Amino acid sequence: MSRRPKDIGTEFETGFVRYAIAALGDDRIHRAPLHGRRDEGDIHGIYAHGMRGIAECKAVKGFGPSLLRGWKSQTLDERGNADADFALLVVHVRGCDATGRSASFGRNACYVTLRDLARIDLAMEERHASAFHDEVWVRVDLDDALRM
Repeated sequence: MSRRPKDIGTEFETGFVRYAIAALGDDRIHRAPLHGRRDEGDIHGIYAHGMRGIAECKAVKGFGPSLLRGWKSQTLDERGNADADFALLVVHVRGCDATGRSASFGRNACYVTLRDLARIDLAMEERHASAFHDEVWVRVDLDDALRM
């Protein structure tokens, strides 16, 4: 029997929370309630160096550049709606765990703007904070993002 996309998304969001709590030792990380048109991201309670962040999670079978561009824009909108300091766009990678119960979950893709990367990587921010903006995104494994 085929699973509904909403159930797949919920499983991935719950997996992110499970994995991030274990990796960071911070039980403030949680799935956020829906906010209708002014969505504030899927995950809240992510903190880095005193800054508050959100995560937008996507679990689909396949996607292209156009869909990824839309998700990036959505992530920035939700960062603003949540009045967060930074935002992560976490995308399920085929072959990686989606439940947060195995180490392969950390190999899922995490997209972040250079501006937000500088906010979670203090060494970058101290040297180049004003040079970074939201137009440039980088992709790292989720494990690398959580280590920052």
